[in-house]
Amino acid sequence: MPPSPDHGARQREEASRELLAEIRQIEIYTRRLVSQQMAGQYQSVFKGRGMSFDEVRLYAPGDEPRTIDWNVTARTGEPHVKVYTEERELTVLILMDCSGDMWFGTRGAQKRRVAARLAAMMAFSAVSSGDRVGLVTFGREVHTYVPPKKGRTHVLRLIDEILTARGEGEGADLKAALDFVNRVARRRAVVFLLSDFLAEGASHALNVTSRRHDLIPLVLTDPAEEAMARVGLVSVLDAASGELSFYDFGGASARRYEEAQRARDEALLGLFKRYGLNHIRVRTHDQDYAAPLINYFKLRAKRA
Repeated sequence: MPPSPDHGARQREEASRELLAEIRQIEIYTRRLVSQQMAGQYQSVFKGRGMSFDEVRLYAPGDEPRTIDWNVTARTGEPHVKVYTEERELTVLILMDCSGDMWFGTRGAQKRRVAARLAAMMAFSAVSSGDRVGLVTFGREVHTYVPPKKGRTHVLRLIDEILTARGEGEGADLKAALDFVNRVARRRAVVFLLSDFLAEGASHALNVTSRRHDLIPLVLTDPAEEAMARVGLVSVLDAASGELSFYDFGGASARRYEEAQRARDEALLGLFKRYGLNHIRVRTHDQDYAAPLINYFKLRAKRA
């Protein structure tokens, strides 16, 4: 007997309440972190686009001679200098992998849940500093583009878009997502790319985007992707393709799997190094998701 329409409506209402509760939980957690730890770190790293002309005023002792406005000085007969102010407002884009692989999770939360919290931290850091933040979600192709804006309500919309994005049964096309960003973001932006980077074929796109924008990769990993338990024969569902396969994770097979994973990680790190990209690695089973992000901000501020 098929479920009644009322039953379906109740299920949708319950799912909506759960979604709102999760969005609220993420907001409380991330806004507290931003206000206590991250806002100052964010501002120390991302200082704005540069200097813009503000006004001309009379020369005062201690002013740099190179700032003298000779046209105004000649016209008035008194030395005047140009005054510049920093353009603080930045554009931040969160590029979110919502493919099937991001639904994976063993001991900790699913990768997409951790990614949603990280995205919220960065979004609240941006808007609290007066910057605009936008979102691109993607799988095999770009799913959603939310243009950059300011404000708390806008950030809550971004979190909702991330949590409701569906990507089961499809892989990630990093190249298509990066190409899209390069088309829509005409001015230089800070681009946070959140993915497990299991997809390949994005080397050239990473290079192009890193030249046009301030690209920061965030690599999400699950403990099972680093070391496989010696459990013998197991059934494995491929989240990207939906195919069910059987693998023997005995001693030798598990070692080969771990060696292949290490080789993949080394290749990815080599790719980041080649293009001068400082990445952030976040493990889903860590209790403090914010720590890698805060440590990155501190390290980058010191280098600057």
